[in-house]
Amino acid sequence: MFAEEQDIINLKNIIYKDAKRIDFSLTGHPVLIIYVTDTHFYYLTISSSSNKTLHKNNYQHFSLKRNKDNKLKAPVNYINLKNIYKQEINNYAPYGFVDDMLFKKIIKQLKYYQEKINKDELYDEIKKYI
Repeated sequence: MFAEEQDIINLKNIIYKDAKRIDFSLTGHPVLIIYVTDTHFYYLTISSSSNKTLHKNNYQHFSLKRNKDNKLKAPVNYINLKNIYKQEINNYAPYGFVDDMLFKKIIKQLKYYQEKINKDELYDEIKKYI
């Protein structure tokens, strides 16, 4: 089964752009797929950080509460809208998803952040498709 847009999958060995380090978590971390091509998918990382600065940082993080659809572990999670990642498509199985209305809100805030505050180099590759 291949994951699609709006799916949440678990990825291992993410190389975080801000920290410039690889994630060595044995279980990996959840990510939200925002766009899929024939060979790659683009995603945003999801964190369950309780760091209070996330709440004060305007538009960089989209707050996502755990529910039966997204199946996240923490009560409140944060989608990082600053960094867009690209990965080759493999046989990734989704374990959760966000519904259409919520996905539109996330994409709207992503576009605002990328166009008005801080653009990631991968944004230009997908902006006309999202």
